[in-house]
Amino acid sequence: MNYSAALPKPRARINTLILTREFNYLRPYETRLVRVGPKADCGYVIPESVANSTKSLYSIGISTDWDFEVEMAQRNPKLRVRAFDRSSGWKVFLYVGVRDLLRGDPSEVVPQSARSRLSSARKYFELAIRFRLFFIGRRIFKRLWVRSPGLSKDEITFEKSIEGIFRSGSTMIKIDIEGGEYQLANELLNALKCNKSAINCMVMEFHDTHSRRAEFQKLVEGVSRHLPIVHLHGNNCAPVASDGLPHVIEITFAQNTGLATSQQLKFPLIGLDYPNDNSVPDCVFEFIPES
Repeated sequence: MNYSAALPKPRARINTLILTREFNYLRPYETRLVRVGPKADCGYVIPESVANSTKSLYSIGISTDWDFEVEMAQRNPKLRVRAFDRSSGWKVFLYVGVRDLLRGDPSEVVPQSARSRLSSARKYFELAIRFRLFFIGRRIFKRLWVRSPGLSKDEITFEKSIEGIFRSGSTMIKIDIEGGEYQLANELLNALKCNKSAINCMVMEFHDTHSRRAEFQKLVEGVSRHLPIVHLHGNNCAPVASDGLPHVIEITFAQNTGLATSQQLKFPLIGLDYPNDNSVPDCVFEFIPES
């Protein structure tokens, strides 16, 4: 999902940013990768074996784009999906469509014309229909925040949300919750420890990697002890820290079956990685080779 419309655009960068050896814990192992989902935000690069053999997909953070989940279901027709997002769902889209049609988008400073209101309403009505048709049967959606301690009626704990999810076999986890990933760290690492044979892959978008560097490193190293890193991509919708690390970065972790002993050093990967914002250059960086 988009990091924040309020953030300043990153400066154009045409030179490669060199990450020092302190970032070696992020170096991915090489394996055969494919892109699943759109060639923009909400698309993810994962191992081809994961894309074609996953039996269960746990996903938190849907917003208005679930093309990743759609393509995973197309690749695996019997895929079971369990998704959570309080801000999404066909009822939400229907409500927003009716609101925009009658009153317009309240976030717009200038009053919208009738044509603009109709266009926005049509967009959300179509999203409502698509959502209702996809999340049905073995593809379950719950309009809840996944949070700790999960005391509100609008919330559910991570531990509660994953109950029974691993019974189907190889399970993939996708987390894109705008910084909420750190709050789930302990529950997430415990789930990995207890179910490491069932979890084949995890993709996660990490936010605030500069201001929350200690939390970021602890969570990444904790996950990679069970699932090695196989890919990462900087989100160019957010700034880049002075040490070269993007403030928002997508990381793919996967079981180590078939991983090469060598490590990928240069990013982005041509044909797999695409900028989140096409109006500015993508984040280009590389690791220092080990001597």
